Amino acid sequence: MSKLFDFDIDEDKSRQQADKLLTQYWRLKHVVTSTSSLRSPSYSHTPKSFSGDNATEKRVIKALEAQRTLESIDVALSRITGINGTLLKMQYLSAGKLTVSYICDELGITASAFRKHKKQALLEFAESYPSDGLLIFKEH
Repeated sequence: MSKLFDFDIDEDKSRQQADKLLTQYWRLKHVVTSTSSLRSPSYSHTPKSFSGDNATEKRVIKALEAQRTLESIDVALSRITGINGTLLKMQYLSAGKLTVSYICDELGITASAFRKHKKQALLEFAESYPSDGLLIFKEH
């Protein structure tokens, strides 16, 4: 095989990046749903100082970025099949914080198998994530 396709992925750092992103899932979800509380500006004849910042615009942009990230997370998770995909969804996307022992019981696996599958699943997620940033390559 040619050296052109010889990628040397730093698996530990890539897993950390995937974990960091998935840990933010509910925060991103909150940002997206909180935009419904945005209000139109009210106008009066009272002069106001203009700072040049538009807080509403910034919140909308932040919500759109969060929505795009959530969609990318969903795409990556849909590419992970079997126990690895289920494990990540239970670990990070469940509305309530599920314990490792609960997840192990539900999946019928041991704690050591959980750790093994989670390592594989996080790397698969990093490889499947459609945007750049999760896969970290080793320096040569």
